[in-house]
Amino acid sequence: MTRRPALTLLSLLLTVLALSAPAQTGGGENEFGVNATLFYTLAAINDAGYDAGLDSPLNARFQVRNQIRAELQKKNIPCLPELKEFYRAHKTGNDTANLSQYISFALVAGGAPAFALPDTGVPPDVEPLRGFSSLLARFYKEANLGDLWKRSQPAYTAAISEYQDAVINTLFEANGYARNPSGNGTLGRRFQIYIDLLAAPDQVQVRSYRNDYYIVITPTNAPVVDEIRDAYLSYLLDPLTFRYSALIQQKKVLDKYAQEAPALPLEYKDNFSLLVTKSLIKAIDSRLIHGNAEKKSAFVNEAMREGFVLTAAFANLLPLYEKQDEALRIYYPDLINAIDVRKEQKRLKEVEFVQSIPARVVAPPAAMQLNPAEESLETAEGLYEQHDFDNAQKLFRKVFEQTTDKAMQGRAYYGLARIAVQQNKKDEALDLFQRTADADPNPVITAWSHVYLGRLALAAGDPGKANNQFKLALAIPGASEKAHEAAQRGLQSSSSQGDKEQ
Repeated sequence: MTRRPALTLLSLLLTVLALSAPAQTGGGENEFGVNATLFYTLAAINDAGYDAGLDSPLNARFQVRNQIRAELQKKNIPCLPELKEFYRAHKTGNDTANLSQYISFALVAGGAPAFALPDTGVPPDVEPLRGFSSLLARFYKEANLGDLWKRSQPAYTAAISEYQDAVINTLFEANGYARNPSGNGTLGRRFQIYIDLLAAPDQVQVRSYRNDYYIVITPTNAPVVDEIRDAYLSYLLDPLTFRYSALIQQKKVLDKYAQEAPALPLEYKDNFSLLVTKSLIKAIDSRLIHGNAEKKSAFVNEAMREGFVLTAAFANLLPLYEKQDEALRIYYPDLINAIDVRKEQKRLKEVEFVQSIPARVVAPPAAMQLNPAEESLETAEGLYEQHDFDNAQKLFRKVFEQTTDKAMQGRAYYGLARIAVQQNKKDEALDLFQRTADADPNPVITAWSHVYLGRLALAAGDPGKANNQFKLALAIPGASEKAHEAAQRGLQSSSSQGDKEQ
């Protein structure tokens, strides 16, 4: 089996984990750390009446939850009665669902001291909590939460140290299987893992908000590496369901079998793309299981019986992916096209679906939500990779009608520029790559734009201009390793060509 692990991702994770204190918020593309706003939010609800999991022995491992609660109880906090009333009035569902809304709040709210929510576009479970921002701002000041946060750092550092090897290894394994070079195929997106010690143990909560993918974990009795790996694979695969939605819809006739599976969560019955992604993840899990063929087959069969009806098809097709050299994001449309609907219909008629499945510590992620411009960009990228340049061009141009966001428009210019290269329209490509570089959508795309500008200058017989462009690409922090390598090769070529002309 060919594996191409992304060393850049591993190095980044090691850098984050090696910090003497955990990162307070996620600023990089892929990080494992803690989030100060999450800490403040959960400290507040602990003082307001959130007691779930308080009797668990796992709380004694790091002790910080009991210590924070004890410290808060000593304080005279004027807003506490109002906070307790707010918490009581907004309790919903079971303990997990109640916690979930506050985790969502913390992930989308601004930081201290205001904790402001965006005016629009907040997740549905956060909208009812708008009044919590002002309450948390008051509680933060009156309870001096900033000091408690600083005093809690040793406990969080110890928790990260306990989990870091397992987290790194599972992301390394998943990234290697997907052959995903860091910064390529997930342009401008972030994958963040946060650990928190103030919530009930045995929680793994997954969120997908536009370009950001989050996992929040609490101390657990059972290993959670499977959930972390599956969430990371979702992060990689979710955008592909937009890029190749037309191909996926061609297989939707198989959805009727999923509808008949009693134990399949409604999230997957309501969204076929989500079902396709989870089935593929299950199939990848089966390939990564450390065991014999019988164990792998049993895993696939169980996934099918639960209602993930494309798992067996993907499991049969993945060995072909493993034997070739393309990354999973490039091979993805071939994988979808290769599903034989008639063959799967015949197979599914023999599946006996289970009536229930054991409770999971991780809830199914919500379907990825994109605004219209982002959806156009993702779909256009899929059309580009299928060499449908005419339709890709239409969607890239549509982005300018859908948004005034400079970064998104820069990505659209970049798509149009690459199409111009494919169509051998050099002058048009030159203009579009320059527009991309001027928009500076993100370090990866900007660096590649300078690489292309350098190549075009070199082809036009201007090694001096090419040399400057390659140097600009090399000077961009956060550019991908491949872009740097391409710029370095270009610099050698332009310097060599310039020497010959002297």
